[in-house]
Amino acid sequence: RGVLIHRLHGQGLALALLLKQKPMSAPQICSSLLEKEIHVDRKKIGKLLADLEWWGIVSNENGIYSCQCAALDGFQENYNESQLIDLIGLTQNTVNGQSFYSSVPPMSVSSRGPSGA
Repeated sequence: RGVLIHRLHGQGLALALLLKQKPMSAPQICSSLLEKEIHVDRKKIGKLLADLEWWGIVSNENGIYSCQCAALDGFQENYNESQLIDLIGLTQNTVNGQSFYSSVPPMSVSSRGPSGA
């Protein structure tokens, strides 16, 4: 297992950096996101925390997650807590619970009407 830093990107990286600065429980993480009006899938956050724990990036003691990953030491000074919470929300890439990997949302959520070729 060990630290697989190359696996960290997007939401996982932002969450690990947040937990390096401020250890939190899963409900506290979700509350922090909701305070900024970022709607989050609690199951997805739970799975992400479980993955980070499996990879050895975060640890969980009595429901409080923290990151002691030395490979992330240089990054934590670059972002404050508010910025990291924003990054967690911005990197969700979900629409109606479905992931997408494009800068353009699926047509089902587009604000445009039919193209009418």
